[in-house]
Amino acid sequence: MSGGIALRGNLLAVTWSASRGHVFLFDVEARQRVSTWTLPPGASGYSDAAGVAIDDAYHLFVADPQNDRVLHYSPFGRLLATFGAPAPEVGDAGRDRPGVLDRPYAVAVHGDVVYVAGGDQPRRRAVQRFSREGAVGKPLAARGDPDARFGAPRGLAADAAGVLVADTLRGALLRYRGDGTFVHELPCGAPGALARPIAVLPWRGGACLFVDRGDATGLRACDASGGPLALPTDVGRCDKPQALAADRCGRVYVLDRDGERVLRFTPDLQLDQELLDLGEWFDGADHDAAPGS
Repeated sequence: MSGGIALRGNLLAVTWSASRGHVFLFDVEARQRVSTWTLPPGASGYSDAAGVAIDDAYHLFVADPQNDRVLHYSPFGRLLATFGAPAPEVGDAGRDRPGVLDRPYAVAVHGDVVYVAGGDQPRRRAVQRFSREGAVGKPLAARGDPDARFGAPRGLAADAAGVLVADTLRGALLRYRGDGTFVHELPCGAPGALARPIAVLPWRGGACLFVDRGDATGLRACDASGGPLALPTDVGRCDKPQALAADRCGRVYVLDRDGERVLRFTPDLQLDQELLDLGEWFDGADHDAAPGS
């Protein structure tokens, strides 16, 4: 499962994969395509495009779990840098070091810091930090304990209030301050239910929206203390949601249908409109394969 969504101003970025990772840029207000490009292949001949983030300068950072890397692009699709040391082919200890990216799925950016999360196994260094130029920073500590392990996190969000991590295999959301200090852990599931958060987004009043692929699959919310929040029935229109974003007006964007469609909701999570369907926007003439093919 790959694909991500990010928004900055009117620029919406959606990533999608089929043997190669693709980046699609849209002008939300004009409702038209701005640009699209394909990630270069790795040694295997393939690439993947999972999480994506856009910084204040409209540069894009795309996670490629197929090749253990994050790619830094200009707004025009020019590759500026590739960073993250690849995971070793053999041995497990080398996959848990600062700067090593072991199947990165999620990326977020705030200011000069790029956060990257992923992995398929519990690891201590599953949430790494880099500068925009790729310099390795101090990784986040799972629940504030340098010896604790994250549960293969699939979701990240970062803003002025701090960082949220969807710690997928642990079924929890972890909140950090901007300096990396751990604040608290929020359980996602109801008692006795399996929770698998794969995306997270700050919401009103310290609450969190998240996508759960556990027993209660769909878009969920919890308050600042982790208590479940009831959501409008409109969120039931989401079909296999997998990524979230928000704009400066507080509207929420949901990437669903396994990465093919974007729905926009009002700040109160009433359905606004189906913003785009990649299967309709792209006929495959410019790419290796078309979404939905």
